[in-house]
Amino acid sequence: MEQTRPATPVRRGRVPRQRTAPGVVPPTAVPPGRRLRLALVLAAGVTVLLCLGGAGVAFVLYANVTAPDRGTPESAVLNFLDAHLLQRDDALAGQYVCARPSLDAIDDYRSAIVEWERRRNAPAVMSIGQITTDLTTEDAATSVVTIERRMGSGGIINRSIDRWRFGTVDEDGWRVCAAERLD
Repeated sequence: MEQTRPATPVRRGRVPRQRTAPGVVPPTAVPPGRRLRLALVLAAGVTVLLCLGGAGVAFVLYANVTAPDRGTPESAVLNFLDAHLLQRDDALAGQYVCARPSLDAIDDYRSAIVEWERRRNAPAVMSIGQITTDLTTEDAATSVVTIERRMGSGGIINRSIDRWRFGTVDEDGWRVCAAERLD
């Protein structure tokens, strides 16, 4: 009779290694947690790059939106008048002024209006009207602007229209250098 060998018990959960040819390095098994870590690191790296790119785009857009508009002589004069006369913000108005300005006339004009408002305890309403510009050279221009003032006193509203001439120069964008009252 033949001899029978007892059956070897089957081990579960582990695959036996296969033999490889001599000189061939067998592939290494990747531990199960390592793939998850690799995926998380890649996802974090992509997220960081997207955030940095988004921050760069946001900075450029913010810089473009908040930069003062000095692209034309008209925009420089209108923005200067808005900041100086209407908002009365000298720091903002300074962004539209050249290196050596001669703006005593417009400063006196604003001081007279502020003094009138203080004495009457009533605000003056001002609006910037028509503007015409003549380019005298490539980097210098003259603009004539109409400014309307309405000031109330005792139920009576006084309306006056003043014309001003502003000299502008192109110093890394147009800037106001001189102001002269015409009327």
